[in-house]
Amino acid sequence: MKKTLAMLLAVMMIVACFAGCQGNTPANTDQPSGTETQQPTESTQPTEAPVEPEPESNIGPDGREYADEQVYRTLYSSEVNTMNYLVSGTTYELVVGANTIDSLVENDTYGNILPCGAESWEVSEDGLTWTFHLRAGQYWYDADGNQKDPVTANDYVAAARYVCDSAMDCANSYLMDGWIVNASELLTYTAALLANPIEQGTEVGKDQDLVVDANGIIYEGSEWNEETEKYDTWTEIPAVTPEELGVEAVDDLTLVYHLVKARPYFLTALQFGTYWPAPASLLAELGDAYGLDNYSMWFNGAYLLSEFKPNEKRTYTKNENNWDAEHVYIERIEQTCNTEATTLAPELFLRGEIDYADIGSDIVADWLSDPEKSQMISSSRVIGAYSYFFGFNFEPKFDAEYEPENWAIAVNNENFRKAVFHGINRDEYLSAKYPGDDPSIHKINTVTPKGFSVNNGKDYVFYGDLAKFTETESFNPELAVQYRDAAKAELEAAGCKFPIKVPVNYNTSSTTWANCTVVLEQQLEELLGADFIDIIVVPYSGSSFLKETRRNGNYAIQELNWGADFMDPETWADPFDRENSYNFFCNETLEQNGINQYSKTEETAALIDQYFELVDAAREETSDMDARYEAFAAAESFYIEHAIVVPGFISGGSYSATKLNGFEGQYAMMGQSSSRYKGQHVYKTAMSQDMFDAQYAEWTAAMEG
Repeated sequence: MKKTLAMLLAVMMIVACFAGCQGNTPANTDQPSGTETQQPTESTQPTEAPVEPEPESNIGPDGREYADEQVYRTLYSSEVNTMNYLVSGTTYELVVGANTIDSLVENDTYGNILPCGAESWEVSEDGLTWTFHLRAGQYWYDADGNQKDPVTANDYVAAARYVCDSAMDCANSYLMDGWIVNASELLTYTAALLANPIEQGTEVGKDQDLVVDANGIIYEGSEWNEETEKYDTWTEIPAVTPEELGVEAVDDLTLVYHLVKARPYFLTALQFGTYWPAPASLLAELGDAYGLDNYSMWFNGAYLLSEFKPNEKRTYTKNENNWDAEHVYIERIEQTCNTEATTLAPELFLRGEIDYADIGSDIVADWLSDPEKSQMISSSRVIGAYSYFFGFNFEPKFDAEYEPENWAIAVNNENFRKAVFHGINRDEYLSAKYPGDDPSIHKINTVTPKGFSVNNGKDYVFYGDLAKFTETESFNPELAVQYRDAAKAELEAAGCKFPIKVPVNYNTSSTTWANCTVVLEQQLEELLGADFIDIIVVPYSGSSFLKETRRNGNYAIQELNWGADFMDPETWADPFDRENSYNFFCNETLEQNGINQYSKTEETAALIDQYFELVDAAREETSDMDARYEAFAAAESFYIEHAIVVPGFISGGSYSATKLNGFEGQYAMMGQSSSRYKGQHVYKTAMSQDMFDAQYAEWTAAMEG
């Protein structure tokens, strides 16, 4: 006996929390807190989207006229490194695939899950088997529009095997690792093969921890013995073939995923490139060369990438053969590369040469005060697609001049962390980050954004001990000073030197991040004392920021962010998992030049163990959603209570000049739906703030039913 999708979602009550689309980049928009979309009714098939009649005139819902020619022109400042959506985990790069590849499901303008590549689906009683029935008559097309192979279940299978091959180095594989049967095992085995294990008995030294015996069986060494200079234990790495991966093509139009454990939110993860199809024949031919340009991939989505000139131009052309072509209104998308795009775009928009421009904080006041320009500018929805927080690095790998050993002493002291936790005035920080905005529309007091997960009408952030943080402002100068005084005595006893040097990095490609970081410096040094803490502002270039800072453990405190992968509180625990580069608060450590191989105290290690006990228990609860939410709330509140991170804000609300209406587009709080142009029109004129406000009010009213 099987449950329908509608029954599943009615139990989950997760559809309420999807969010949206804006402009030519993924919007950071927010569903109003505490609202829910209407739940699907029980049926044997997923609910189809209401068929909207074609407009009888060329007037859109906001009162503007559609452009005579549906061509959308924008600038972009830097080229993607790859268009291979199976490899990339970067939103900016996945935008290409989002517009050219149809996923199994998609979202409507209110976040409801609708059929796309699949016409229907069902899930087994135990939640472990998901069966999708693909849409018949769909084909792949090359960049010139030539019809290629039919789209079949084998294309999804081939894509999954590609993602789970360590040789492909897919950043998205974590969404199958531990999810799909044998995905972890296949990734581990292919990684071992890639490492070229040496012949058993010839190993010398700690680095040689993989060996292969005469029968081809691979073993991994563990428990290195310093005295014998050998591994005490060798564990077999079972051989796993791609055919054993739990993704199955029953026939050309029937696709089955076998899950390791029940994941009631599985549908919501299908909006990531990890689960998108790729033409099996082309993937086999090209391997890691797939997606290097528009002629090394095929397309089955709303658009074809008909032109790609690196660092020069990208052109998308409507795929007239797509199953839903009647709802793809923009005929062509022309994107021109210009390294000065941020500076040039506003002026080019005024000249009518492009149809979208971000209006940065440096010129927004001028636009708003100008009678003509003020009618061409509007804000965007604020959503929780990304949560921003201040992370403490528990395994510092920054330069010796910033005294990483001293920072390690400080960060392991809970009173020190709480002094910083209560010392950050987020209103001032956000005023610098979003000039002109009311900070309250961005600020959140938990890692999980308000309104992201709702169960039976109750927002997750009001479950358990999480509720007290949701309703409490973290900035408290008196508490900050009290914790500073308590920390100082303890740190002095531990041998800590003052002032404590705290390198804080910012990305130079951001127009406001530098200002925010200076504000943070002034706040903490003035409140806690420059003799206690020395905030050192360190700039890094945009192109290499993550690689040179967070991922290398090269920071003390830093503004970090995480984007949701699926619609469930679990997604917000993922960046702090057992191996992470978000604060290295885990028992695994990051080796770098032999510095601070393990710099956590026994007290911190105990906190780590307690946290993972809580989050592991929450992950195991998949049938009782109230119990699941209570368990995750216990884990997240523990994290905040001990000041492991400082919750910050959600983005969005920034100003732009746009000839689109983002409310026409798909709406989702995670995945790539919000990157799609499908459903949108180009207008003759720009959207004004009044138009935006009216559209937002109508959209909100519809969301609230």
